[in-house]
Amino acid sequence: MCPQYTPSPKDVQRFWSKVDSSGGPDACWPWIAGKFQDSGYGQMYLGGKNRRAHKVAWELTHGPVPAGLCVCHSCDNPACQNPHHLFLGTPADNLRDSLDKGRFPTGENNYCHKLSSEHVVMIRQAYATGQISQQFLADTFGVSQNIISQITRRKKWRRV
Repeated sequence: MCPQYTPSPKDVQRFWSKVDSSGGPDACWPWIAGKFQDSGYGQMYLGGKNRRAHKVAWELTHGPVPAGLCVCHSCDNPACQNPHHLFLGTPADNLRDSLDKGRFPTGENNYCHKLSSEHVVMIRQAYATGQISQQFLADTFGVSQNIISQITRRKKWRRV
């Protein structure tokens, strides 16, 4: 969880009450409460901040997420909270997983129509690792290298 926050038993019970695990241990366990509108990820106010539910599911099951890693979905279902469907990876791993599964937008030549807030976060995280070039990201997302540069320098998508 947050560095200074340890969930109470009441918080743990409240969290799992918002998860539908009725499909069994191998099924996706959808988040049945509030979701981030742009991405479909579950959200929960916990420890003084709004948290992504799948990260909370990981932390409640496995412990803290090490610095530099993110919680990824093997099932590609942002609402899923099943700990068996979650794995840790670097932002670059998460991007490669997304690429391998073909989860990138198509559409008009306007970058605003091609990228979501989630993609912008992924671009910034992947580029920050130093393992992925701006040109590779541009080719992957179907935008120009200049747009990737502006995103990584927060000249575009400042609100994200």
